[in-house]
Amino acid sequence: MDKTNNDKIFCSKSAKHFLHYVKGKCRKHGIKLVLREVGYLKLDGNIKCSGYFDDEGGMLVVAMKSPLALEILVHEFGHLTQYVDNCKPWRNLGNSLDKMTDWLQGKDIRNTDKYINAARDMELDNEKRSVQIIKDFGLDIDIDSYIKRANSYVYFYNWMKTTRRWSSPNNSPYKNKALLEVMPKTFQKSYRTIPKRIAKVFKQEQI
Repeated sequence: MDKTNNDKIFCSKSAKHFLHYVKGKCRKHGIKLVLREVGYLKLDGNIKCSGYFDDEGGMLVVAMKSPLALEILVHEFGHLTQYVDNCKPWRNLGNSLDKMTDWLQGKDIRNTDKYINAARDMELDNEKRSVQIIKDFGLDIDIDSYIKRANSYVYFYNWMKTTRRWSSPNNSPYKNKALLEVMPKTFQKSYRTIPKRIAKVFKQEQI
């Protein structure tokens, strides 16, 4: 019998320990953990993604056929810690994700920069948490590569202001090789704007 992606991803001692920890935290806070054997997930507005954390619906969901499934679980679990800690970026988020989604669907929304910036800053806080989680559990994830992907994702929120669309699963910022090549492997002091050389690659790669 072939192993499932779950079996393959959680074969190491550190990954098993992390999964056990995540399950425990989810139970404690009334969150349903769903590890789906699919390549991607669909959100409201037909947005496709690899995982999500929904505090109102009480769910943490990961597409386990994603090649980055373990990283996605780390990232979504990071959101759970933001929710539990009620950290400032999480509190500041408010209804920004709903407003951003409405705008991406073509609705007339004012102050879109405000909502996108709040979502971006929340994601930045979460990416830093995720790196610490990787270190704390000794997960087999390259930190430099993870931060490059994290930076591409955070900058993508600024890029969305230009394109007014979410990325496709096959050309997401953290999968695009050309974009990752120009990404710094450390977190930056500011993400208010995209450096021109990075914006150029976003445009060339049609992300």
